[in-house]
Amino acid sequence: MIARRGVIALTAALALGACASQKDLNILFKRGIKEAKRDDFAPAMKDLEQFAADACAGARPDRRCREAYLALGHCRESAGLPASAWAAFDRALALPPHDKDEAVKRDLDRAEAEVTDKLKQQADHGPVLIRYRDEVPEEYTLRSVTVSIDFQPVVTRDKNAAELHGQDFLQIYAGPLTAGQHVLVLDAVHACKTGQDAPCARSELHRAWAFDSEGHAPTTIELRGYADPGQDGKPAQPTASLTKR
Repeated sequence: MIARRGVIALTAALALGACASQKDLNILFKRGIKEAKRDDFAPAMKDLEQFAADACAGARPDRRCREAYLALGHCRESAGLPASAWAAFDRALALPPHDKDEAVKRDLDRAEAEVTDKLKQQADHGPVLIRYRDEVPEEYTLRSVTVSIDFQPVVTRDKNAAELHGQDFLQIYAGPLTAGQHVLVLDAVHACKTGQDAPCARSELHRAWAFDSEGHAPTTIELRGYADPGQDGKPAQPTASLTKR
């Protein structure tokens, strides 16, 4: 009986924690949207970025994530951060509902033009190094990796992409880069290995980030491919993160 009461108490505590977490998400979302509507960009970006990090990064994003990313993109654009805005619009486009995709595509086109125009105003350059590590579970095999910077591909790996799987980061690109804020887009395809017991489904991953580089200073970008755990017997879902060094 004591053990049963302990289990019940633990279950109740976990439920309360989940409710509190959902309450926090509601506060962040509603407050961020209100701040965005009154052009209070700095707090709006802070709240919406936190909401996106907590509610939109996993295999089951919150149904409000598209609206949050759209609002975040418009705030970033108004704050003079077109590369960050483009990344937010790009993420919004991938999320449902899709009835207004054409409007989001226009947002992307406008932000892309702003990124290009802003970089043309910069004269300084610095070296950029991109490193990649694929640690997606063994039931998957990496088929291809494409990396673009400022809407131009700089890396395409297909036949030998599986060599990037392991515990160490491997260099995949080095070159000069204009100082300023940039857009990096990663497209990675994972197929399923044969003879594996774990559930698996072919994955075509698309992710975009913004990052800053400085003139005459090296920038190192580390891209890490991994997988969010599957739920209810479903396959793990490949995803990726970017870290600037």
